[in-house]
Amino acid sequence: MVPLRVGVLGPVTVWRDGNELMAGQPKQLAVLGVLASRANRVVSLGQLVDAVWGDQPPATAEGGIYTYVAGLRRVLETGRPARDDRRPDAGKRDSGRVLVSSGGGYLLRLGHGGLDAGHFEERLGRSRALRASGDLGGAAGVVDEALSLWRGQPFTGVPGPFAETERQRLAELRTAATEERADLMLATGQDAAAVPELAALVAEHPLRERARGLLMIALYRCGRQADALRVFYDARQRLAEDLGIDPGSELNRIHQQLLTMDPALDPCVPSPVIRTLATQPPAVQPPATRSRADQPVNAGPVTEAPPAPAAPAPAVPAVLPASGGSLPPVVPAAATYPAQLPPEPAGFVGRAAELDWLHALLPAGPDERRGSRVPPIALITGTAGVGKTTLAIRFARQAVPLFPDGQLYVNLRGFDPAAAPMPPGTALQWFFDALGVPAVSVPSAVDAQSALLRTLLDGKRMLLLLDNAHDADQVRPLLPGSDGCMVLVTSRSQLTGLVVAGARPLPLDVLDAREAAELVAARLGPERAAAESAAVTALVEQSAGLPLALSVTCARAASRPAMRLAALAAELADTRGRLDALGTGEATTDLRAVFSWSADKLSDQGARMFRLLGVHQGPDISDAAAASLAAVPLRRARAALAELTRASLLTQDAAGRFSCHDLLRAYAAELAAAKLSSDERDLAERRVLDHYLRTARAAAVRLYPARVPVPLGAPLDGVTAEEFSGADAYDAALRWFSAEHRVLDNLIEQAAAQHHDEYCWKLAWYWAPLLHRMGWLHELLAVQRTAVLAAGRLGDRDALAHVHCELGTVSGRLGDYPGSGEHLQQALELFTDLGDRASTGQVQHALAVLFAQQKRYEEALEHAVEALRLRRLLADQAAVADSENGVGYILAHLGQPDAALWYCRRALEMHRESGSRTGTADTLDSIAYAYGKLGDYEQSIAHSEQALAMYRLLGDRYNEALARLHLGDVQLEAGQAEAARHSWELARALLAQLPGADTSEVTGRLSAVK
Repeated sequence: MVPLRVGVLGPVTVWRDGNELMAGQPKQLAVLGVLASRANRVVSLGQLVDAVWGDQPPATAEGGIYTYVAGLRRVLETGRPARDDRRPDAGKRDSGRVLVSSGGGYLLRLGHGGLDAGHFEERLGRSRALRASGDLGGAAGVVDEALSLWRGQPFTGVPGPFAETERQRLAELRTAATEERADLMLATGQDAAAVPELAALVAEHPLRERARGLLMIALYRCGRQADALRVFYDARQRLAEDLGIDPGSELNRIHQQLLTMDPALDPCVPSPVIRTLATQPPAVQPPATRSRADQPVNAGPVTEAPPAPAAPAPAVPAVLPASGGSLPPVVPAAATYPAQLPPEPAGFVGRAAELDWLHALLPAGPDERRGSRVPPIALITGTAGVGKTTLAIRFARQAVPLFPDGQLYVNLRGFDPAAAPMPPGTALQWFFDALGVPAVSVPSAVDAQSALLRTLLDGKRMLLLLDNAHDADQVRPLLPGSDGCMVLVTSRSQLTGLVVAGARPLPLDVLDAREAAELVAARLGPERAAAESAAVTALVEQSAGLPLALSVTCARAASRPAMRLAALAAELADTRGRLDALGTGEATTDLRAVFSWSADKLSDQGARMFRLLGVHQGPDISDAAAASLAAVPLRRARAALAELTRASLLTQDAAGRFSCHDLLRAYAAELAAAKLSSDERDLAERRVLDHYLRTARAAAVRLYPARVPVPLGAPLDGVTAEEFSGADAYDAALRWFSAEHRVLDNLIEQAAAQHHDEYCWKLAWYWAPLLHRMGWLHELLAVQRTAVLAAGRLGDRDALAHVHCELGTVSGRLGDYPGSGEHLQQALELFTDLGDRASTGQVQHALAVLFAQQKRYEEALEHAVEALRLRRLLADQAAVADSENGVGYILAHLGQPDAALWYCRRALEMHRESGSRTGTADTLDSIAYAYGKLGDYEQSIAHSEQALAMYRLLGDRYNEALARLHLGDVQLEAGQAEAARHSWELARALLAQLPGADTSEVTGRLSAVK
């Protein structure tokens, strides 16, 4: 067999005998990724179609699979005789081949280690085994080997649900491996070295409690108790704001230990997190049954909970990775009791018959004989806003004592207009996290993950709440097999396929008149409701008994306690006919009438703002952007936004930004379409684009003064861009870009879709340098690809030149040197023809950087000198300083450190005068490199530390990693081998957080000093 290797930890790539092969277009790569991930196993034709196209394949899908398989055979099996690849059973004589037909599908033969993802998972398993044996150093080395296999985002650019699921799964494994590496550093006494790695990890994944716990311990051991406590308080705030939950028990325990300065946290004692992770008990004992005192006060008819089983749960069998080999048995790290149910719904009333029905469905106790051996599945269905989730949570909270092994909850986002339904693999991973299963022990295939869940829950008494399901296929992999478990599913769809499989449907209707009146009394108080019982009856009729509609009505009444309910009922009377639409099951029409009750009572100013917000793409907006959207002064915009917030049509977050529920946004968009002319909508869209473009320019000029600005012309009437001045200007500009990240992404797509092409490419131009510095290169590449289409539609050579310049820069950073050179050459020719010397100088500087990236320093120097010549002619201090530093940096690499220092010192002075922090940081790093070449290690290290401090402030992880790489080189030359190792380890940790970053150079250095 020809030795093959397939890589999916980055772009899908094939190597034969060490040589990379061109494996074809994205969908062909998708087929290869599926076959490689399931190597040496038959993948059916239907499975391949589902993996590439999902639930809605085209009629030509099967033919496409045949074509892609044939294409892969031409790549993988040179010299293979031609034959009919459209017969899945045509390969019975294919022994010795690599890609063969078998059993109605295809099988890709790979040897051990033939898939990098499998090798990665195998290395993680090996590390875990070494740790269990006490070899912590060996475990750390194997984790490093595993992380070094990554080349970027998994399955980069590959379409299809399989690739998306694997991207999420593998990214989670990588994050877990990074946590494991930091954990091992703490276990081996490298507390100070672990701090920056963990800080970077927490910054990227602020909701991961394990990383925060490790960071708290590392900071405490470094004598930074206050900083450690600050990490906990930040976690508590973020979890509350983003998820509405409190920190978990482990994080709370570490917090208490910090407060009491528990000796168990000292370096000589393994930390609580380390002890928990290192412990691998042979089986998980269920916790003791909760007492009756733990039962909710109004829990309803719940019987005594059965005692916990005396015998331990069976150990989980080993799971094999997709590429072969084996991992240790999957056993939760410690006995866990997941309690994931959302809080008890406030003001719950009625639904007595439905609750009785659900209680009757409860599984029997372990001592009772059952006729059925399958877990009961309750399917609660109904229209939006009818209270499906509220009922499910109410019942689940009542039934908690009957499920002593815990409760699992997941929102499957089946009807979320802002995101796709959650893949089953993602939901399974959430469950495995809650159950304490190490990520490295979770198999890759969803079928295997589903089997692992059933194994873990076998013999357990656990409740699962699967909220907002989209279809039966999303639910099936999440179902347990133990008859002691129970599953609650909520959905707007009837999920007939799930009913056929045994689920018991519970269609949920609106509240009856008595229950609806009870809800009003619970929300407004019994005295107020009793005083106006006729008005309450009218409100119930006008709300059609829909719980969400009643809740909105009561919120209006509660916010105006002096208002008579009869007056409110009179105001709502005109909408009674429209409430008939509530029975349609359409999310937007279900609530349109209810929303109108608030919208119709707005002032003219508030109503106009609400309609205009339907033009904005969201997901949120600042008061300044809203002012430009509406073409009003800032104070009037703030007044209108405050009115909308009081009416519960908007919410305001802690940062002062405004947003609304997706249904409210849809309603606002309908109002905009109905009540604004097309000219008014178009002008509002252009005003908001103009606002963001001008503000982005002001922020970019403040942050990157060396960058050539593009002309904007006069602002549209009513547009007032934000400004950045004063002592806080630089930080304010950074904050603005951070806060507007999702908005800018949406706006660029909107501008392209609606052919506002000039706004599209110019927004992309001003946003690009920040995306560069933050390391978001794949997003930057996608943005620029959108921009180049817009520039092409314009036929504007200046626009094309700017976009090609940016495409060339990001392509070089991603390692596509030929593509980068082509884009930059196009930009150079266009700018030269246009006579734009400033931009020509910028492209020459970019070419110098490109050649320097390839270590072609002689060619790089030619372009750097030309860039400096052109920029000196224009006397742009920031741009000149940028090129002075570029020339100096290249001279240092050409063995001329004295000349390099001359250029770089001039650049440093000019950068400080212009206020360019990025330029100052870059130049300090160049000076440090030059001093290192001169053998002046003290000066080199001092300048490196200054550069690192600035990069950290800027959030520039990529250049901070490069600076740490250079610092380690100098430290090694100065005889400081341990310090060099530390610097390189920090550099590798930073690069590991950046998709597409190359860690091979730093990994090679670390290997050399071991």
